[in-house]
Amino acid sequence: MTSPKRALDTGDTGRYYTHPVSGEILISVTNVIGECLSKPALVPWAAKASNDKAWDVLPRMVAALRRPGDCRPVRLSDRAGWQPCGKCRPCVEREIKGHHAVIKDTAAKLGTLVHEAAEQHVLGAARVENPDVEPFIGQYLRFLDDFGLDIAQHFEATELTVANPREGYAGTLDALIWLPFDVMLPGETTVKRLPGDERKLWLIDYKSSLTRPASSIYDSFPLQLAALRYASEMWLPDDTVRPMVKGIAGAAVLNLRTDDYALIPVPAGAPERSAFFALVKGAKWRHSKPTNGCAPITPDGKPKTSKRRTGARKAA
Repeated sequence: MTSPKRALDTGDTGRYYTHPVSGEILISVTNVIGECLSKPALVPWAAKASNDKAWDVLPRMVAALRRPGDCRPVRLSDRAGWQPCGKCRPCVEREIKGHHAVIKDTAAKLGTLVHEAAEQHVLGAARVENPDVEPFIGQYLRFLDDFGLDIAQHFEATELTVANPREGYAGTLDALIWLPFDVMLPGETTVKRLPGDERKLWLIDYKSSLTRPASSIYDSFPLQLAALRYASEMWLPDDTVRPMVKGIAGAAVLNLRTDDYALIPVPAGAPERSAFFALVKGAKWRHSKPTNGCAPITPDGKPKTSKRRTGARKAA
C-alpha cells in the first residue's frame, strides 16, 4: 500500500486522513475493512508460516535446548539497543512466532513498490528497476497491451485520494481507466463489449501477490471499491478539493502476479455502499475505546480495589 500525501498513521488505530481544507480527521477505507472484517484464513496461514519456520531453524532449536537463560534484559530501561542473539531458546521462539508478521510486512512492502512502479509508468516518471518488482510490471504492461490502453487517452487518474466527509472516510484509488466495457446489471460482475471505439469509465484497484492465483478474489474487494466509487470529493495534488468524478460504470480488481494477470469485475453498487457505510460506524466506535474505564465493582456499587499479589503468592 502506498503512503498518500495526507495520510496519517495514528498507531494503534491505524491510518486516517487529514482533510486539506477543514482539517477533519477521516478514517481510511482499508482501515475500516481491516478493523471490521474477520479473516479466518489468516489463522491457519500464520500457523503454517510458524511451522515452516520451525523446520527451517530446527538445528538452532536443538542447540537452544542446551543454552539456558534469556539474553533479553529483564529491565525495560536496559533494552534500548538490545539485539536478539538468535541462539537462546526465548530468542528462537520469538523468531518462530513472529515469522508470519515478517512475511506480511514483506508482502506489504512489495505491494507498495508495485503500486509505485505502476504509477510512475503511467506518469512517465523515471524509476529505478527492482528485480522483485519487474515481473509484476511486466504483467501490468501486458494488461495495458491486451486491452488496448493508451495512457494519454484512457487514463483519467492514478493514485487519487478521494473522500466522503459526510460518512467520515477517505481513501486512495489506484486508477480510473476508460475501458471498452459496460456492466450488465444486476451484480455488476458481467460485462458487455461496447461497439466501436466507445468506452466507459472504470475504477480499478491493483492487487499483487507472490502466492495467490490471479483468479483469487476476497469479499473485502467489493466493499473497498464501493467506498472509493461513492466518495463525494477528490483531493488533487495541490490540495484542491473537487467534486468526485461522475459516471463510473463499473469497478474491477487487477490481480498482478509474476507470471500472469487477471482483470476481475466486482460488484460495487448500492448494497456494497450501504454495507461499507455501516462498517465505518463500527470501526470508529471501536477506535473510540468504549471499554476504557470499565472496572469491577463491589455489591454496594463502588469501584472494587484490586489486591496486590505478594511475592510469596507469586512464587506459589
